[in-house]
Amino acid sequence: MPLRRALSPRLCTSLLAVLACAALPLLPGRPVQAEDAWAWAGAPVALAPTQGPELRVEDLRAHLEVLASDAFEGRMTAEPGGQRAARYVADAFARAGLEARGTSGWYQPYVLARPVLGPGNALVARGPGGPAGTKGDEALDLKVGSDWNPLSVTASARAQGPLVFGGFGIAAPDDGHDDYAALDVKGKVVLVLRKSPPGKPTLLRQAPLLAKINAAIQRGAAGVLLVNDSATAREEQDGLFPWNQDIGAPTGSAQVPVAWLTRAAAQRLVALAGLDLDRLETASCEAQGACSLEGVAVDLVTALGRTQQANTANVVGFLPGTDAALAREVLVLGAHHDHVGLGNGGASLGGPKARGAVHNGADDNGSGTVALLELAEWFAVPAHRTRRSLLFLSFSGEELGLLGSLHYVAQPVLPLADTVAMVNLDMVGRSQGGRLEVGGVGTARGLQDLVAEANKAHGLQLSWDPQGSAPSDSTSFFQKRIPVLFLFTGLHDDYHRPSDDVEKVNFTDLLRITRLTADIVTVLGNRDERLAYTDPPRSPRRARLGITPGREPDARGVPLAGVAPGGPAASAGLRAGDVLLSLAGQPVRTLQDLQEVLRRLEPGRPVPVRLLREGQELAVDVVLGE
Repeated sequence: MPLRRALSPRLCTSLLAVLACAALPLLPGRPVQAEDAWAWAGAPVALAPTQGPELRVEDLRAHLEVLASDAFEGRMTAEPGGQRAARYVADAFARAGLEARGTSGWYQPYVLARPVLGPGNALVARGPGGPAGTKGDEALDLKVGSDWNPLSVTASARAQGPLVFGGFGIAAPDDGHDDYAALDVKGKVVLVLRKSPPGKPTLLRQAPLLAKINAAIQRGAAGVLLVNDSATAREEQDGLFPWNQDIGAPTGSAQVPVAWLTRAAAQRLVALAGLDLDRLETASCEAQGACSLEGVAVDLVTALGRTQQANTANVVGFLPGTDAALAREVLVLGAHHDHVGLGNGGASLGGPKARGAVHNGADDNGSGTVALLELAEWFAVPAHRTRRSLLFLSFSGEELGLLGSLHYVAQPVLPLADTVAMVNLDMVGRSQGGRLEVGGVGTARGLQDLVAEANKAHGLQLSWDPQGSAPSDSTSFFQKRIPVLFLFTGLHDDYHRPSDDVEKVNFTDLLRITRLTADIVTVLGNRDERLAYTDPPRSPRRARLGITPGREPDARGVPLAGVAPGGPAASAGLRAGDVLLSLAGQPVRTLQDLQEVLRRLEPGRPVPVRLLREGQELAVDVVLGE
């Protein structure tokens, strides 16, 4: 499940969906022609031993202990672990007896355009007296990959000019702070600190990296250098910001070179002017501490390319129908096999300490993937085959914005006109008390009754959502006016954290959900009439805050376990670890309090928020989303 979908459950009838249902930019990857064989499909991994086609807990567990192991490195979409997961699924489909129906064997490859470090990156500076210990005509040559990195948004270009220190790079005169008020940055390279001055909560909305970059560019800066503030450097050990890390804007979208420096490298730069970075930061915290660095000139060259070859793929398996009249019609069963890898790029909710750790994603979405593998074995048995054909799709790229399913519906291997429905399994491994949320039941006449009837044999506690839009791959099919079902057991405190591990999966209920899915597919695959698509009822406009509340109660208010990147809360500067005290002047002590307040508010309007951060009470305004 993608983080940028505001970390919400899929069903808008649930509490967290009221808090976080969000729109998602849906951008498919560049297609790859069928003749472009996917040359690298991952190193083979031994398939888990299973006990045959019967649906069993033991088989689900065996598959999941492999797919959610450290060997798959969190299954990041275009990384070796994600490619290895695709290979594992393909091998399991082959063992089950499915037919390969990809554009390259089992695979439907596509290109996830990722930044690639190009040749020629350079950062050189000179000062009035040269670097410490050198002659004035010698240059300070900083090394890419150790002293600095270009940022993913950088233009591939050159910036030459005087170096100026821009403080926190914030221009907010209405809030009493403008680092650019007395600083001319036109044609110059500006060095700015990360985040905002402590104790000034009204400046939080200007703190994101993109806001700082845009503020400098709007004032004519020839280039932008960013560096950790001292507090962040201590908390995060001042690591380099990866050049391929997404910061919320497309690769290469900035108009000028943009780079990230280590704190030590930035100190060496300002030392050329005989100044100290810590003292400059202190001045910036107390007032606007921006200043020229007299006599220091910078020559910055940034060069990033883009991936041009297939680096990820959906996996496609097929079972032909048994009825000559109906076999042309196809029912899609889907799940995504990718996860968030090592939690970099803002994908982890575990905070700085979780970055670099394997996020195994046993529930998200190892659970849906292993259910899909078991269903492939089940329906491959001749006695279980359906009159209509079945297409098994294991998607990549879901965590980055439904990329795999969007690519499929743009380049389907079977006509969408013949696709009668899509059943999607995403995070189905953490049911509590047999609870299961079923989305999409308003996308075809009689669909909810059909599921309810199938569930009589399984006794799951079902909740319903008629909507077809959800933060998962079924949405791509719904947008093509195809009936969808979306099965989901809810969020939990291990979501997008290294702790989403196999031992926390409820295999008993995962088996019940897999069996229910088999019964639903059997009915859909064998009925005489195909489902008739219907537009689901319009859902009411609901205010969205874009947060994931913590599950542990806090007597002071609602603790935040996560904040959706680019969402309303994030734009206002809220972050994980904050405690929400009030919204729109109304105290919120529980999730129910927060829900009731949000129900009464309208999207698009700014509302005051009080929060507690590290013992300090802050006040900000949040423009609620929809």
